[in-house]
Amino acid sequence: MKKFRPNNYSSYSNQIVDIKLLYTLTIILVIGLLGSCNIDDHSVDKQSKFLNDFRKVDNLYKDREIAKVVKSLDSLKPLIASSDIESLTHYYIFRSQAVFPSKRLMNIYADSLLSLFADEKAKTRNKTEYIRALILKSDVLLYFKQYDKVVTYYFKVSNLIDREKDPTNYADFISKIAQIYYLQGKFSTAAKYQLDSYNAIQAAKDVNPANLFYYTQAALNNAGFSYERAEKLDSALYLYEKNLAYILNQEKKTDVSLGQVMSAKIVALDNIGGLYAKKGNLPLAKNYLEECIAINNHSAELSKITAYIKLAKVYSNTANTEKADSILNVTEKLVKSEPELSLENNLKLYKAKSELAYSLGNYKNAVENLKLYNETLDNLNKVNSDLSKVNIDQAFKNLEDQQALEYLEKINQSKTVYLIGAVLFGMMLLVIVWLVLKNAKQAKKAERETIVNNKELEKALLSLENRNKDYAKMMKVMAHDLKNPIGGMVGIASLLLEENERFTEEDKEMLQLIESSGANSIEMINQLLNSGLAIENEVLKKESIDLQQLLRQCTELLQYKADEKKQKIVFISSGPTVVSIAREKIWRVFNNLIVNAIKFSLPKTEIVVVLERLEKSVRVKIVDQGIGIPDTDKSKIFEMFTSAKRPGTAGEQPFGIGLSISKQIIENHNGKIWLEDNTDGGTIFYVELPIK
Repeated sequence: MKKFRPNNYSSYSNQIVDIKLLYTLTIILVIGLLGSCNIDDHSVDKQSKFLNDFRKVDNLYKDREIAKVVKSLDSLKPLIASSDIESLTHYYIFRSQAVFPSKRLMNIYADSLLSLFADEKAKTRNKTEYIRALILKSDVLLYFKQYDKVVTYYFKVSNLIDREKDPTNYADFISKIAQIYYLQGKFSTAAKYQLDSYNAIQAAKDVNPANLFYYTQAALNNAGFSYERAEKLDSALYLYEKNLAYILNQEKKTDVSLGQVMSAKIVALDNIGGLYAKKGNLPLAKNYLEECIAINNHSAELSKITAYIKLAKVYSNTANTEKADSILNVTEKLVKSEPELSLENNLKLYKAKSELAYSLGNYKNAVENLKLYNETLDNLNKVNSDLSKVNIDQAFKNLEDQQALEYLEKINQSKTVYLIGAVLFGMMLLVIVWLVLKNAKQAKKAERETIVNNKELEKALLSLENRNKDYAKMMKVMAHDLKNPIGGMVGIASLLLEENERFTEEDKEMLQLIESSGANSIEMINQLLNSGLAIENEVLKKESIDLQQLLRQCTELLQYKADEKKQKIVFISSGPTVVSIAREKIWRVFNNLIVNAIKFSLPKTEIVVVLERLEKSVRVKIVDQGIGIPDTDKSKIFEMFTSAKRPGTAGEQPFGIGLSISKQIIENHNGKIWLEDNTDGGTIFYVELPIK
């Protein structure tokens, strides 16, 4: 299809043709590679790290700076992470372009790109790039003339591509299908697909200007040329003129590079001029073709070849044979400058030279060029003979049928598995029913025995509960009754120690031991009485208390105890904080925690109490610089009568019940208590209580 334009990563020639107007079938591959390497809005959305780098590579490719393209790609490759599928996709597609026309290397790069999508997750996560990889591989296979495989890859793309979500890839893919139909001589069908490509890109949202320009003018141009080949000249002229108007309007803007606009303008003027020449309006044809050739765009000079040949024919038909001959000489130099693309160009050139020689009466030269024309035409027909046999619609239908058969086969395999599973399940069900019936009989028997046992168990539990209550009462009475005689013993020992002249040093030491042991016993009894011995059944009497005031009072009262070890208690608060608590019990918790901090901290150290207001709770930290808690004891520290007990830094006696009582009180307030190591040495105890 003539002037089938590449993507915004465009080729220097911007041309594609049909069976008789083909540069060579290989140009289809070049266009395909460029089309699939489309840096579109999808790439911009993902903000590819190397987007600007690939744009620079694109510009180098447009200027035919292949060596610089390769150098840039070599410098980019080590920087691209293996997980950056988008950048790697651009890299491999550009690599394929740079090694054209080497079939072997192009195939290697196409396979390297496909290998990135070896697992299904990669295909799903990078669907757009996977589609491009499939298109690249199909273009390489087209170059190899493996048309059946080409159709297979096109079928994969058709199953994946989404017109609405991925309009740029869809437009590119549909244009490739149009190419095949065009090369088979199905021009009206090709035009229909080109217009579908045009409508898709027009309906797309947020397409970047370069892509919108490329797909719009390409679809209009190629649809028009398809209608021209189908001899629907009025439809062709309408689309050509619509395309030119669009390009001229874009020329006034800055969204698309001037070089890209000029390349498109060259093609549009060439096609309109050629169509007017075909209609017999030679003056108008001459104007369009001369305007086309006058455009100064060196990178697109090769795309003017057909315009030169058409203008030479116009000059020849208007008796200006000298100009015609001069233009054909320029054309011949252009054709020879790109030998890999010379087959189709030579075809048109030989025909024009033959016609000019005939008009000048140089029949020998006319015959020689006509002979070369026929030989070139035969070569082109051989190139495309296999392609003309490909029936895309039938091939797609066959692949759909094959896909359906494979799906049915999987279903049949699944049914077989399900059937085997059902049989096994049925057998297991029979066994289960038998076991259930057997167990039901045993259950009834056990139920009768359980009823009898439950009644006995209920009696035993009730008796145990009553005993526990009696035990708690007895413990309270015993603790209370023990407190007075032990207090008396401590008092007597204290009085005797005051009369120190009557006793020897050994007697004094024994009295001091009696006094300290008695004092420790009274403290332990007080803690037991304060614990309630059955605190889990106690109903808390809560009231609204300012926790800041409570903690300030607690720290001030305990400073006297800290003074004994020359310690300092520092209280830090974020402000008044009212919480609903049982005042005496929470006082007991903080009193216990601060006393522990004093007990296990070294003399002349600092104890810090911090009150923090959180979003839905209040948190208190008690930070000491003491001896810390070994890791082996941390899990046992909150147990009643825990074995994780150590004397204080001044030999203070531990009882192992204070933290257990504190934990019960805090949890009854729906709060939590825990500890952490202090990085400066010592321990940090945390208490967190809900505000409401």
